[in-house]
Amino acid sequence: MTQPVDPRLARALIPLQDAFAGDGDLWLVGGAVRDVLLDRPLSDWDLVTTGDAERTARTYSKAIGAPVFPLSERHGAWRVVGEDHEVDITGAPDGITADLLRRDLTINAIAVRVADGETLAVPGALDDLEDRVLRVVADSSFRDDPLRLLRLVRLSVELDLAVAPETVALAQRDAALAAEPAGERQRAELERILLSRDPVDGLRFLDQLGLLGVVLPEVKALAAVEQNRYHHLDVLDHTLQVLDAATDLIEQPEFAFDGAAPAVATALSEPLDADCDVALAVRWGALLHDIAKPYTRVEFENGHIGFPGHAQQGAELATAILERLRYSSAMQKCVAVLVREHLRLGFLVPDGALDARAVHRYRVATDPWAIASVVVSLADRWSTRGPRARQRWIRRHEQLAIEMAQALAFPVAAPLLRGDTLAEALGCEPGPVIGALLAQIAEEQAAGTISNEAEAIAFARTQPSAPTA
Repeated sequence: MTQPVDPRLARALIPLQDAFAGDGDLWLVGGAVRDVLLDRPLSDWDLVTTGDAERTARTYSKAIGAPVFPLSERHGAWRVVGEDHEVDITGAPDGITADLLRRDLTINAIAVRVADGETLAVPGALDDLEDRVLRVVADSSFRDDPLRLLRLVRLSVELDLAVAPETVALAQRDAALAAEPAGERQRAELERILLSRDPVDGLRFLDQLGLLGVVLPEVKALAAVEQNRYHHLDVLDHTLQVLDAATDLIEQPEFAFDGAAPAVATALSEPLDADCDVALAVRWGALLHDIAKPYTRVEFENGHIGFPGHAQQGAELATAILERLRYSSAMQKCVAVLVREHLRLGFLVPDGALDARAVHRYRVATDPWAIASVVVSLADRWSTRGPRARQRWIRRHEQLAIEMAQALAFPVAAPLLRGDTLAEALGCEPGPVIGALLAQIAEEQAAGTISNEAEAIAFARTQPSAPTA
């Protein structure tokens, strides 16, 4: 169906028209058109040509002085990477109409000819865009590409769009197919759901469609797992509350961490690898912090419910999940620390004042993601409000979180001596015993009981594990 050009699209086409003057075979399509018509910022462009995709890509590359490279030989796709945008160009040898009919959702099946703004759309596409509704182009859409199942949820939460009832039914019909895409493709969609403004809505929608148990069966297994009287929710609902709280702490640390907020924000913005930062790891850590509870649940004779060892087992299970999704070893290690140590700060609540020795031990256990661990711990505490929970414990945990974050923001003092120096002083070879003694010396240094090399050596000689001449 041909439509008159929308003024917003006309403005968006100007830079492309400058680069592709006279090319009547080129169309702006898909998410780029959708985002313009939803008044969203446009950073990436999807173009389809009924001509030669490589020639078109090289023409644009030359026009803006940017690199170009092939994306897919099978699909004849090319990418041009500009300073502030990317342009993907794909061939459509059987025509633009056929290309639109193969697309996933009606709102992504709109094309605008670059040369003159002529607009083509599958039936109902523009109405669906106006009504903010996601609807599949064809009943076979999810079977044609099962990744579209996860993309449906992702677009719904990212763009705040409803999903047509018949599309919900089709997704539920084909939910089992969501396991077919490679782990890294699943990861890309799940990650953007977690990074959305309200990831809990996304996870609940995954569950509604029957997708949660397919792509994250370990998370689905948390449903209906009853907890003890310190909790008011089953493990799944508790976990989702923790994720919601962690998301808020990431986005607005000043509301919980007071003067420590800048240190928290800095720690969360640290990169883990080329694609991920610590804040994303915190979201995964929140989602997976109790992942082993279904497998560690014990009902004791007195009626108390416990989950012995769930933190350690959870760290191992979280690592396996992230490995399945093809996350980097850095992400796996970070999330494992957050899961394994999510109870540690809470154990300090009965101790009263936070001293330098406790800070040091916390830092050692959670290094180098100590502040991120504080965030997960506080989110967990906020979400634990059963009949045995007490507001004074929550208040004390909040105070501890601020104090710990402030203390962790200070740099660690340089070691008082090296291992070879200590080994020479004790008349032995470097090894595990020297390593253990250095760890003890570091704690005493943090606590302020020793302050120089001579005191460190003297302290080491008093320890039962010290080698004797």
